[in-house]
Amino acid sequence: MRTSHLILILLGLAVQALGWTLVPRRWKRAAVLICLVLDAVWMVWYARDDRSLSVSGVWALSPAATWLTIHLILGPVIGIEVLARLLPWRAWVRILGLGFLLGGYGWGLGEAYGPPVVTRVALAFPDLPPAFDGYRIVLFGDIHAGPYAGTRTVGRWARAVGQVPGDLLVGAGDFVTHTPEEAERTGVAFQFLHPEDGKVGIFGNHDEYSQTDEVAERLRRHGWVMLLDQDLVIERQGQRLVLIGTRYPAEDRMTVPPHWKGRPWPQGFRIGLCHSPEQWPLFRQEGAELTLAAHTHGGQVNLSPFYNAALERTPYVYGLYRKDGDSLFVTRGLGCTGLPFRFRCRPEIVQVTLRRG
Repeated sequence: MRTSHLILILLGLAVQALGWTLVPRRWKRAAVLICLVLDAVWMVWYARDDRSLSVSGVWALSPAATWLTIHLILGPVIGIEVLARLLPWRAWVRILGLGFLLGGYGWGLGEAYGPPVVTRVALAFPDLPPAFDGYRIVLFGDIHAGPYAGTRTVGRWARAVGQVPGDLLVGAGDFVTHTPEEAERTGVAFQFLHPEDGKVGIFGNHDEYSQTDEVAERLRRHGWVMLLDQDLVIERQGQRLVLIGTRYPAEDRMTVPPHWKGRPWPQGFRIGLCHSPEQWPLFRQEGAELTLAAHTHGGQVNLSPFYNAALERTPYVYGLYRKDGDSLFVTRGLGCTGLPFRFRCRPEIVQVTLRRG
C-alpha cells in the first residue's frame, strides 16, 4: 500500500470519527454503520480504480477524485463544527474556520488556473552539432483535457505556449483525461502554432487509458507528429537531431522493452521524449544525452520537505537532473489530476535552449 493510500484511509476514518461526535445519540449506531459501509465502497473503488464504474463523458471523475472531493469538503467542515462546540465564541470559530477553508481552496484553484510560469533553461553538450547551437525546444505536458480543463482553459494554455519562442514544440503526454474526444480540444487549441520544426507528441498513461489510435489520429489531424515508440530526424546543414519517443509502457517502467534494446536508431544527437521520468535509464541506454519528461505534476500539492506524492513513484520529481554527462528535465506540466488544485507547484511551460560546449 502506498503512503498516499494510507493517508486517504486515515482521512476517511478521521471524517467518520469527527462526524460521529456530532450525531445525536439515538442515531449514532446507524450513522456509524452507514459511514463505514460507504467508506469501504469508496476505498474498494479507489483501490481498483475501475474506470468502467465511473461516469463516462466530459464530466467523468475517477474514483480517487470522487472520494477525495467528498472527504475534502466534509472533513474540514466537520472539524470546524467540532472545534466550535468545544471552544467559546462558537460563531467566530465557525466564521474564521470556514474563511480559512475557503481561502485554502481558493489558493489551490488560483494556483492551478493562474498564468503558467515560463521556465528557461540552457543545457550545454560538448558533442551537440554546431548547427543546433542555440536550438530552442518548448516543452509542456499533462494538459489533461477533460473535467478540469475545458475548451477555454486549454485555449488559454495554448496561447501562453505560443508566446514562448521555440524551434520545436514538444507535448510530453497526457493530452486527455478519459476519452479520445478530449484530444480534439487540445488539437484545436494548438492548431494555430507552427514552429519551424513542428509539433511532436508522445503518449502518457491517460492517453493509453483511452482508445490510443483515435487519440493519435485526432492529434495528427491538427498537425501533431506522434512518436509512439518511433524516432524523428531533424536536419540542419547536414547535421542531425534524433528525437526518440516512447509511449507509456504497460510493463515495468524501469525495464527496457525488447524492441527498444539496441535498436539501430539513426545517427545524430539523440533526445529522448517520454512521459514518465522513470524511463530515463531506458533512454540513456539508447544513447540519449537529453531526456524530456512530465507525468509527476511536480507533486501538484507540494508539501516538501515534509511530503510530496510524486516521490512515491520516482526520485525525479521536477526540474533538471544530471548523471555522467546526460541530462533529464521533468516539467511540472499544465493541468491537474485527482483534484483541480495546486499548491507551491504552479503550471509550467519550459523553454530548453541547447548549447554546444
